[in-house]
Amino acid sequence: MPMAPFDPITAIYTPVHAWMYETVVAPAVYRSRHVIDEYFLPHLPPNARILDVGSGGALFTKYIADQRPDVHIIGIDLSQPQIKRATKRMRNYGDRVRFELGDATQLDFADQTFDGVISYGSIKHWSPRDAGLAECVRVLKPGGPLLITEADRSTSFEDAEKFIETYTTPNFLGGINLAIFHTWIAGRSIDLKEARDLASRLHLIDENVSRITGMPLVMISGRRPA
Repeated sequence: MPMAPFDPITAIYTPVHAWMYETVVAPAVYRSRHVIDEYFLPHLPPNARILDVGSGGALFTKYIADQRPDVHIIGIDLSQPQIKRATKRMRNYGDRVRFELGDATQLDFADQTFDGVISYGSIKHWSPRDAGLAECVRVLKPGGPLLITEADRSTSFEDAEKFIETYTTPNFLGGINLAIFHTWIAGRSIDLKEARDLASRLHLIDENVSRITGMPLVMISGRRPA
């Protein structure tokens, strides 16, 4: 069985992949959660229904649920181990948070179902990526916020190096982690130009496509037009 990071980028996470991401990478990515506060949460109505696409181990699902106790969240992921991990993490949140197996490029929801759609670090796994984004907008209600974040293929060496320093691994693995990130994560992700091209097809209100300051991440945000 191929092991991370040498598997195809669209491969479904195994238990080993899930553990590696949650243990090593996720704590570093979590430092970017301020973009949720700025670009997503303020645009949600009371008692909003939210879709978390590629919810993984539910790290950001939990963050949203903690910031907004009134919202209901459905997280979807292609990986059963990740669904299991997410369900365990959110076991004390009752029926306002649940998880399902699902494909970002073929969402099993009706048009205009959700008040907000978020996807954190998942778009690099979608094939094709523009189909997944179109689906995110399709299930979003008019005026609802969309927030997509992903590793930035065009990131600076300095930002990548700072990011790797926050991994939960021994310091002597820094060089190896940096090479893996540049080649197998950011290297197979999107850059700022591609993010802008993808966003241009969505015709969002208040569109913002930019790098997340000080991190090797890019974001697409905006709201669905009426």
